[in-house]
Amino acid sequence: MKIRSLFTPMAKSLMLLWVGHLFMDFCTGIWPIYKTVAKIDIAQAGLIAGISGFSGEILQIVFGYFCDRGYRKKILILGLILASSILWITFVKGIFNSFLVLLLLMLGSGSFHPAATGIAGSLSQTHKGKIILFFASGGAIGLGISQLVFTNLMEKFNGHAYILFIPLLLIIFAIVYHQFPDQKFIGPSTSIKGFFEPIMHCRKPLLLLYLSQVSIQGLMLAFMFLLPDLLRDRSCHSWLCMGGGHLCFILGSALTMVPAGYLCDKYGQKSVMLVVLCCATVLLYLFLANHSLSVGLTILLLSTLGAFLGIINPIIVSWGNRLVPQNPSTVSAILMGFAWCLSNFGPTSAGIISGYFNENAFVNAIAILGLSLVLIFFCTLFMPQLAKEPATLPTVPEENNTTETVKAADLEIEKIDK
Repeated sequence: MKIRSLFTPMAKSLMLLWVGHLFMDFCTGIWPIYKTVAKIDIAQAGLIAGISGFSGEILQIVFGYFCDRGYRKKILILGLILASSILWITFVKGIFNSFLVLLLLMLGSGSFHPAATGIAGSLSQTHKGKIILFFASGGAIGLGISQLVFTNLMEKFNGHAYILFIPLLLIIFAIVYHQFPDQKFIGPSTSIKGFFEPIMHCRKPLLLLYLSQVSIQGLMLAFMFLLPDLLRDRSCHSWLCMGGGHLCFILGSALTMVPAGYLCDKYGQKSVMLVVLCCATVLLYLFLANHSLSVGLTILLLSTLGAFLGIINPIIVSWGNRLVPQNPSTVSAILMGFAWCLSNFGPTSAGIISGYFNENAFVNAIAILGLSLVLIFFCTLFMPQLAKEPATLPTVPEENNTTETVKAADLEIEKIDK
């Protein structure tokens, strides 16, 4: 992505979305470490994470529908406000109250991601891979620093982290007064059937992407959920156990997202995905098989593993946006919300599976869930290889929406699907 100046409208919009994504995913990274600090039963913690995640994320398709109807900015702000509810987790008592806080967090995630991804994907028609993966890197950094920052703030503020409401207010203020570049929306006169018809033309490749997204996100969430306990079982350094390992794992993906975006635009998502999946599988089982790594090797292996596992998610989203470019928020909702609602049971599965083992319980649980990488590999093999530069599809202005224009867009989508 060539940006002549950091002050162009597109650059400012992208940076604002990047910062918002950083805060959003920062919030989603708190629960795995808090459940360890608060000594919550791992099966209960995984269960409420799964139920709240499913309940909140499944609504992404609803939020995505309204985002593509012209409400992206408002839904973006709503998502940030709801996600900040997790900062109250240190004030609540009992597993049910913790569930309610997590539910609000997941509702925030379900509203923010289709809105923000839709805006980001609309900034450029020819560099979607670079833009969406750069946007995703903000979330990766926020998720990576979340546990270290949260645990340190708890120490300095008597067990709480309410100071984080200050950056939230600054981000919301900036979004409210920022004018995003003009975007095209599907007109309100379009029927629901007509709105989803372009997506139905690409239903087969989108289904393969959906299955891949469920699998990889479930594995990622399960790995992050068990990582503090796994490192503690290996008697690793306390810095690694209390968020340092999580930081290394997530920041590895943040550093590779922008280069991955360039590679996707140059060679296509399919070729990049196949290489990434092979490397990720080898690294995952290499990490699980070595129980006595030094601190340096643990950091190196976690960072490299995160670099390959973490970029699969945004590659899938950018792939879906290339398939149906005129419905970016709805497609993102399908590949994130509808996928994440099921993948949030990854921690639930990890907690249940680990209970069946007396020794190396966390390692064995991740090893079993890691077999999902094989499913993703075969889903990718059956995906059609898109052209390096996708066909430019006509977007439908809100004020000039016609049936003929929608049909013309459908014909172009059929060409891409074939």
